[in-house]
Amino acid sequence: MQRESRCGPGAADQVRTVQEAVPEWWAYAREFPRWYVWRGVAGHFYARVPRTSPPKVVRAPSAEELRDEMTRAESWRRPLAEPPYLRNHCA
Repeated sequence: MQRESRCGPGAADQVRTVQEAVPEWWAYAREFPRWYVWRGVAGHFYARVPRTSPPKVVRAPSAEELRDEMTRAESWRRPLAEPPYLRNHCA
């Protein structure tokens, strides 16, 4: 009499399932820690920064394009030049 071993899915199936479960935007999550990202019903990606006024929300059809939109939205936070009140006036 042969005995069959019946256990759950194999390791390869489990790895594939985990890879499918990881959202596409997680690759960019470290770049934008303040942002909350989700995928809408129609498949578009949305992102927002909680507790901002006015509300900062961006959307895009793909995770890569969402990253670009978030970068553009964050560009206001990066100063183009040093503000005059921080310059050294003693020199």
